[in-house]
Amino acid sequence: MELTYSNQLDGFDPEKRYRNPDLFRLIERDATTVVIVGDYPEIAAAYEAVGVEVTLADHGSEQGEFETDPRKMGVGELRDWLTAQGIEHDAKAPKLDLLKLIPAS
Repeated sequence: MELTYSNQLDGFDPEKRYRNPDLFRLIERDATTVVIVGDYPEIAAAYEAVGVEVTLADHGSEQGEFETDPRKMGVGELRDWLTAQGIEHDAKAPKLDLLKLIPAS
């Protein structure tokens, strides 16, 4: 079974299985190939350690184009965006608190 780890909120292929990478705790034994969208080296390492083929994909490859408006991003993507911008934030803060950290444009 192909398993995709992604923070996407829509655009799911009904023929594929998806998991939120932020909730990863253990590998799924019935996975034969894994696609990881985003930077989650611990997930890749866990599956590679048991011989499962892992493909790393950038954010835009699963749903066409990567969301560029931080106000429309999912929580995981928003946290990544804030980090990339050098904006300090609480890793456990809810989305509403994170949205307040976005600089006015």
